[in-house]
Amino acid sequence: MAHRGKRAFEITDEAVHLLRLSPFSLLSVYYIGTLPFILGLLYFWGDMSRNAFAREYCAVSSFGIAILFVWMKCWQAAFLVHVRSQISRKPMPHWSFRRMMSLAVTQTIIQPTGFIVLPVALMLTIPFGWCYAFYQNVSAEDDGEFQDTKQICKKAWEQARRWPRQNHILLFVFFLFGSFIFLNLAVTVFLLPRMLKTLLGIETLFTMSGLSVLNTTFLAAIFSITYLCMDPLVKTVYALRCFYGSSLKSGEDLKVELKNFSLYGKKLVMILLFFSWMPNAALGGMENGEWRMENGNLNSQFSILHSQFSKTISSKELDQSINKIMSQRKFTWRMPREEIREAYEPPGPFESLMNWIIKKIKSFGKTVKRLINSVLKRLDQLLPDNHRIRELRAASDWMPSVRNIFLTLLVLLTCILAIFFWLTRRKRKKTEVKTVSKAIPSAPDLTDDEIRADDLPADRWLLMAKELLEKGELRMAVRAFYLATLAHLAEHEMITIAKYKSNRDYQQELYRRAHEKQALLSLFLTCVQVFDKVWYGMYEVNQKDVSLFAENYEKLKLEI
Repeated sequence: MAHRGKRAFEITDEAVHLLRLSPFSLLSVYYIGTLPFILGLLYFWGDMSRNAFAREYCAVSSFGIAILFVWMKCWQAAFLVHVRSQISRKPMPHWSFRRMMSLAVTQTIIQPTGFIVLPVALMLTIPFGWCYAFYQNVSAEDDGEFQDTKQICKKAWEQARRWPRQNHILLFVFFLFGSFIFLNLAVTVFLLPRMLKTLLGIETLFTMSGLSVLNTTFLAAIFSITYLCMDPLVKTVYALRCFYGSSLKSGEDLKVELKNFSLYGKKLVMILLFFSWMPNAALGGMENGEWRMENGNLNSQFSILHSQFSKTISSKELDQSINKIMSQRKFTWRMPREEIREAYEPPGPFESLMNWIIKKIKSFGKTVKRLINSVLKRLDQLLPDNHRIRELRAASDWMPSVRNIFLTLLVLLTCILAIFFWLTRRKRKKTEVKTVSKAIPSAPDLTDDEIRADDLPADRWLLMAKELLEKGELRMAVRAFYLATLAHLAEHEMITIAKYKSNRDYQQELYRRAHEKQALLSLFLTCVQVFDKVWYGMYEVNQKDVSLFAENYEKLKLEI
């Protein structure tokens, strides 16, 4: 089993057992590095998606996130050093300043490339497993032992190529497990505030927002919590993979198994060997139900036994004796079935698919090669046959060069056709999207309390208000003018439309973002007062009030 490694579920169980037995300080090393990055990323995500002035400091914030990412990767590598020492039963190395700097430099150079390599590999599907294992192995193999980047990459890629079936099964298991954790967390976070409202009458921001709480920030937060729950297990699994992979040459796993024997276990093994292989000359028989020893204590007798055993029995005789005993019926009744299963175990679905794809690619390559060779032979026959041309043919051997040129042209032609079809498909998708975006949305019902100002652009609200004004529906026209005002402010990033916000919330938000524009604040305050009086009060609106509201809207547009 060494050439194929442990099964995916065995190594997962071993990683879970290792984390359960580890002290709290081991996981604290991981979360000291990961929590600041996760919190900073969530703040960056929410701020960049909501703040009207996000463009002004986006570069500085991105640089801060990059520093937190490097901080996280360094601490994760330190966490894996602790895991590796716990696996190998070795003391923790001393963290000098030079060692920490070496680890930080290596992680800074290699890990950020994953933001480019992993998405591309995921789009291509097949190489994603090896690429993902490579970046995990970079953290597992880098212990700060002053190794250069090239050496770390070589070791990580060598480990990533080992046991691909186990690696892909692990990725599938992690995907399923992570999906269940993500769904459980999302349902819990979404339903818990509603349970508090139903059982205890506690109103929260989640219950006031309705389904609008299911935005990108919510999904990013749930994904981050899932990452914090899953990633320590993933890191430990790949640390075990690297440990067993390197043990194929160093035998480190056997040394660990030997260290696990306690002193009592060693003495017990010695006693069992002693009484199993004791020659008749070392025992004097039975007297009164007890064994009588002729030559002193157990240790001296065992040393005599060991010397006699090593002198009289050769390794060849020992192998023959073992084979003879193992061939007995009481030891062989289960062996044939296990051996047949081990020798003729059918390949899995992924391995079968990969073998089929490789076989088809090789078959296609051989067909193309035969076709090119036949064309070149035909061309060689058509050339004039004289003494000078025969000498040139024999001296230059031009057919392999021409064959390489043909293959190069064929590959270039295939790439050009693929790029052409991709551009055509992309252009067609853009055309379809543009056509759909030109569709005019239907007019919403102004009597509905669930209506939002961002359901329509400001121009559409304004057109609807004028139509209602012509029909004499003055109260509806005032609401349409007010929604046009909110939509216009939102389009200029003065406010952010949300279902749970009140008119006073919009006033405070506008004051925070445009506190220097006093005229704009005064006009918006007037619009809010008129709307509240008309829509929520018993005030009878007239034509003059609507015209005044429309004039204030036009002035407000000029002040922005």
